[in-house]
Formats: sequence, structure tokens, C-alpha cells
Amino acid sequence: MLLSGDRHISELSRHDEAAGDPLYEFTSSGLTHHAPMHEAANRHRVGPLVAALNYGLVTIDWAADPVTLQFEVRGTDNETLLDHTLSLSALRPSGGS
Repeated sequence: MLLSGDRHISELSRHDEAAGDPLYEFTSSGLTHHAPMHEAANRHRVGPLVAALNYGLVTIDWAADPVTLQFEVRGTDNETLLDHTLSLSALRPSGGS
């Protein structure tokens, strides 16, 4: 899992070509700057592209069985602009340990 930012947009991407393991990249914009809405090409995007003032939030639920990761992008009024949850086991290679 990669956390990134400073692209003036927010998105969640899943790359399946990364050494056989699924790789998620969560990109969040800053609270003070964003790019105008445009369609940035990304064939790996999971969910919508967010081009608004926002912040990113990653919540790990260690008590869940299986353990889950929730990726959220929230706007300036704390509204949810993107929400995606996956199990920690989804980060493992599909036939591996």
C-alpha cells in the first residue's frame, strides 16, 4: 500500500502488475488547493476521481475478522467523496501465503 499526495486530485488505484502482488495507491489532495475537474487517465482507478478540496483518511479495523482497511476522501464539510474498504488479506498475492 502506498500513500501519496500533492497531485491536487484524490483517487484510489489498484495495480495488479506489481511483482505479482496487488498494490494499492491512495492519493489525497491538500486542504488548500485542488485542480479543476478533469479526467486524468488512470486505468487502475478504483472508484471516482475527486477534484475538490479534501483530505484523505485511512482507518484500520484491527478488531474485524478479517482485518479491514477503509480509504476515505472527505470534503471541507466532512462529507464523504470516496469510500472503499478492503480486507488486509486482499494485499496478499492470490495463491501465495
